[in-house]
Amino acid sequence: MIQRFFCFVVLALIVQLGVSQTKDSIYFSKENINKPNLLSTHSFGVFFMRLQGHFEMNAPKETSFNISVESGNVWSPPLKVYIPKNEADREVIREYDWDFAHTAFDENTIEKDSFSISNDGVIKGFKANLNFRLARKHELQIGFRTYLLTKGKTPFTILTGDEFIENFHRDIAGGDDPFDRKVFGLNQANINYTDRNGNNMNINAGDFFATGIETSYYYYPDSFKSKNNTLAFNVGAHLGTNLSKHNQSIDFGLSTNGVKTFKINDKSLINIGLNLGFLKKGLIDFNSSNLEFGTNNFIANLENAVEYSFKTSKNFVHSFGANFYLQTSLNKKDEFEYIIPIRHPDAFKSWGQGALNLYKNNNYWSFIYSFSRKTTTYFYLQQDLTLNNNPDLQTGIGYKFYL
Repeated sequence: MIQRFFCFVVLALIVQLGVSQTKDSIYFSKENINKPNLLSTHSFGVFFMRLQGHFEMNAPKETSFNISVESGNVWSPPLKVYIPKNEADREVIREYDWDFAHTAFDENTIEKDSFSISNDGVIKGFKANLNFRLARKHELQIGFRTYLLTKGKTPFTILTGDEFIENFHRDIAGGDDPFDRKVFGLNQANINYTDRNGNNMNINAGDFFATGIETSYYYYPDSFKSKNNTLAFNVGAHLGTNLSKHNQSIDFGLSTNGVKTFKINDKSLINIGLNLGFLKKGLIDFNSSNLEFGTNNFIANLENAVEYSFKTSKNFVHSFGANFYLQTSLNKKDEFEYIIPIRHPDAFKSWGQGALNLYKNNNYWSFIYSFSRKTTTYFYLQQDLTLNNNPDLQTGIGYKFYL
């Protein structure tokens, strides 16, 4: 997938080199990459702050308000996972593939920790951000997020509903019921998770959850900005306050973002963005019974973005973008070598993904269309092409206006 992104970059460079230009001929400029909130509705990830690209070349001149709504289908059948405590037992399990590990031990005698998980439903995310200028090189963003679990029935959900996804699998790719959705019933809604400390979370249709407030500060250094304003960077410091009953804590992160502009002609251009972020989950915990949403307390992310924009005679700007997001695993990878998954007796296809993919890097592609004049409207489609336990399909819409 990463190779595809670099194909976009190469194409942009070829276009740039093939078109003559002078500095004086630039009439259309765009100092950012349009994007709503593109973070996936991962059933663990929604409970803490996650970092994403802030592809802006300058601090805003005006205060802006950005709202977005997203819809992602999450699914994994019930699964229990044992983690042996003794190194001798772990060495035995390492000799087996994960789906045969259960044949190597006696459940009643082995000393172990355990966790269980099942995900089903369509998660709706509601987010709002207020961005305002502190000074010429300083910006502050204050955001709010909350989520709602639904059954995903039409007309409230179309592309991310169970019927649409399973019809796509049956008629186009994947085959009939490749992930056991039909075995456990379509249009259900329940997320149930018990961590290895025995703390339980049970979310049903109609429940709001994973509320949080996020504050980000961005600094735009002149020393890393090109004279012709076609390359700029910003650095960010992030503080997330998680307010759900399942996770009451504060997260802290740092990020850096860069944007490069390639001019095509007087009315069109390509912007390319790169983001690197680092997050410490649970820097401060307010509740001793917080659920453990992964054993990795340090999360890194990488985000690439490319956007083609053109301006019409009526001063509308249309933009088409592709975005690749990569995040390190939520659980420590070395533990994967000796876990013992126990599948539900009714599951027989892809039954392990709900837990196994917690040990894999998280990644997905988003494809975005936006149009702007005095305000900006966004639409996007997101796909987890490597099946890393993100939503099978996610869609979103956003709207940005100035105060």
